[in-house]
Amino acid sequence: MALKKPLKKSLIGFELELFTINKEGFIVDAADKILKKTKSDKNFNIKKECATNMIEVASYPNEMVPNTMDHLLTELEYLVSIAEKENALLCPLGTYPGNFNPSMRNDRAYQIKESVFGKNRWKIAGRCVGLHCHYTLPRGIFDAQLRVLKMLIRSKIKDSLVNSYNLLIAADPALTCFMQSSPFYQGRYIAKDSRVIMYRGGEHLSNKSGLYANLEEFGGLPPYKLTSLDIMDVISTRYEQWKSYIKSLGLNIKVLSLYGSILDTTWNPVKVNPIGTLEQSGMDMNHPTYVAGIGVMIKFILKRLQEEFYAVVPSEIGIKEPFKVEGDTIYIPPYPFVRNELQKLSAYKGFESDFIYDYCKRFLRLAESCMPKDRIRLIKPFKEMLNNRKTVSDEILDYARKKGFKKGDRISNNLAGNIALLHSRRILDEIIHTRKLIEDLI
Repeated sequence: MALKKPLKKSLIGFELELFTINKEGFIVDAADKILKKTKSDKNFNIKKECATNMIEVASYPNEMVPNTMDHLLTELEYLVSIAEKENALLCPLGTYPGNFNPSMRNDRAYQIKESVFGKNRWKIAGRCVGLHCHYTLPRGIFDAQLRVLKMLIRSKIKDSLVNSYNLLIAADPALTCFMQSSPFYQGRYIAKDSRVIMYRGGEHLSNKSGLYANLEEFGGLPPYKLTSLDIMDVISTRYEQWKSYIKSLGLNIKVLSLYGSILDTTWNPVKVNPIGTLEQSGMDMNHPTYVAGIGVMIKFILKRLQEEFYAVVPSEIGIKEPFKVEGDTIYIPPYPFVRNELQKLSAYKGFESDFIYDYCKRFLRLAESCMPKDRIRLIKPFKEMLNNRKTVSDEILDYARKKGFKKGDRISNNLAGNIALLHSRRILDEIIHTRKLIEDLI
């Protein structure tokens, strides 16, 4: 998400990653052709990603989610039309369902990651796409020139950063469940959210072969922090650790200049971003309707925390009654419960888990209580999702079963292609539907 000047108001923005597929539904390396056509248009923020089968579109941030979405939908329409001219389609699922071997880019920053992770493990990044949601950091806490957090004395501002940070971590199992769209990875059913399992990895998700399985501090769900100093400390510690990995590879330490800020050397699902935002990047890519809904939930909850200074408190109350509001306090579960239990249940079971179903329901209730009445229509798709107890992952699984898929099977490349085509062709309908949701809110 590119910004031309420091943020002055609380803005929200999105980054969407998409796969490029052909008219038969198979992955193709079409990103560079599309990027070449879009390069001349300065009105849009369309960028390359780590693999040549992926493309990223970023909205320019705005105070209002409908305005941010309006620009994003225009970008998506434009991108779909350019892809069409190149005989390609854009697939909005967290993982491509079938088997393929991504062609990874050789930019210096990507080469460093390949060296750290190993060639085969690094390819996981080329098989996973996500949604990133950005919201402005509390006013006065970010130095836009140095791109670092400031040392502040005013405790309310510092507290609102910590509360926002911890709330997004606690919300991760709900947000990732609502957005899950990746039941298949390389033709295998792994979980309702195979992308989270394969991308984060690690013992807490029972996957030692995930991308960040051996480097969880850089890509796993981060722990809550007690103070803003703790957040600053962990950022510095991670930077020093990344520096040590670069040294151990025999690389010149000057390559660190590629990162621009010490905030650039972390890829956790919740993080402080060097453009002055809190970023939630743990979710699967999904259809525009759901992007709008997620955006409005995150925006109004964080707005309340930062403007009304609600306290976010980890507690056993947060296990029994997650996201309960009492006075100016919001209760969340203790971090070990979120990391060890909820994260895993959400990824593997989704709405099949009664606990996760209730967790998502309560998070939605909290979000609704924070937003104006005219914005509630934007979360209606999630209310319907809860009523039907089906995410996009569940829809994909139902479709695969109708076509003969049984648990334990691998899906054929043809079935994978059909699933990808189905959702790629659905994008235009979703753009139209989302426009109707936001048309009189702009």
